[in-house]
Amino acid sequence: MIRVVIFNDSHGWHSDQLETALAPYGITLIRSNLAQCRIDLDRPSGLHIPGIGAELPDGVIVRGIAAGSFEQITLRLDILHALAELGVPVLNSPLAIERTVDKARTSLLLRYKGVPTPRTWACEDWEQARFVSAQAQQEKHELVLKPLFGCQGQGITRIGKSTDLETCEVTGGLYYLQEFIPPTQPNRWQDWRFFVVDHRCIAAMVRRGRSWITNVARGAECFPAALDRQMGTLACQATRAVAVDYAGVDIIQTPDKGFQVLEVNSVPSWKALQQTTGVNIANALAEALLKRLQHPYLEQSGW
Repeated sequence: MIRVVIFNDSHGWHSDQLETALAPYGITLIRSNLAQCRIDLDRPSGLHIPGIGAELPDGVIVRGIAAGSFEQITLRLDILHALAELGVPVLNSPLAIERTVDKARTSLLLRYKGVPTPRTWACEDWEQARFVSAQAQQEKHELVLKPLFGCQGQGITRIGKSTDLETCEVTGGLYYLQEFIPPTQPNRWQDWRFFVVDHRCIAAMVRRGRSWITNVARGAECFPAALDRQMGTLACQATRAVAVDYAGVDIIQTPDKGFQVLEVNSVPSWKALQQTTGVNIANALAEALLKRLQHPYLEQSGW
């Protein structure tokens, strides 16, 4: 019996989708939570994962890591690192998750690899942040202040002038500032989400917001989108830059610089995207995992 653990702090639609996709291949999906795991040197592997017994799982899919203290997150990533070092395929790898959960590191890696992305600044010092904001105001463009670790559009603020920083709630004492990209058409707030598996785009949607925030969790509407070659190439360049196995890549069109990558999400949701496409996204993830498990199905299907 092949056993795959899916880690999330709460299991629902996504876990159901993955379980349905993996079941035809004789794979048992075990739902677990990294917060309930422990390092346990009394065990042969040094790890305790509820529901798996003394043995290691055959594979792991990371669907979520709950918020917690720095120490708690470190331990949860330690569990994933240990599994990977013990030869268990982990999708996405802990290194990939670390690269992308940190927006500043993602921005740097995109820049290093020549992937177009908005101008970005990250600093701890208030005076430096104020200088960046004043410079932006002088250049007649706005900024967006984002939490370094954040998702679903939570905690982001639009900065029009340097005095706006004085009233902003700064998460963790750090200023992650990104150039604000105005719409190409008045009041048409939109961007694209591309879903990439093994550096191949499999689905896309356009998100249109009621305001400048286009996250689905903040009320944006989703519509089908063609797999545009230019944006698809850009999305795959982004996943290669941060070395993720699969990701949701957010792309925006600028008024004068073409398309740019906003973010790379290594633990992406796809419920909204699934409603806009005929591609079964869970099946694509299942096939990616089968490849890493060297499952007999691969030989039978000629992979």
